[in-house]
Amino acid sequence: MVILKNITKTKNNISADYYPEGRSEKGFMSMNLKSEEIVEHHNVSSFAAAHVKRELKRLAKIEDPPKEKTILWY
Repeated sequence: MVILKNITKTKNNISADYYPEGRSEKGFMSMNLKSEEIVEHHNVSSFAAAHVKRELKRLAKIEDPPKEKTILWY
């Protein structure tokens, strides 16, 4: 599980803070909407980072994404 908070979409980027397994350690990822390249990443979990990137790509397609999102995997 990873919790995304402060999801922000601008004209060029989408970004979010993320908390792997609901811990207090905070990561951050920002992705360019056009190229889908990561432009900034403060990594706290390489395992969670792949899930965060996939979810940011999905949320980028939504005109007004939510401010928070919980991603579950099994």
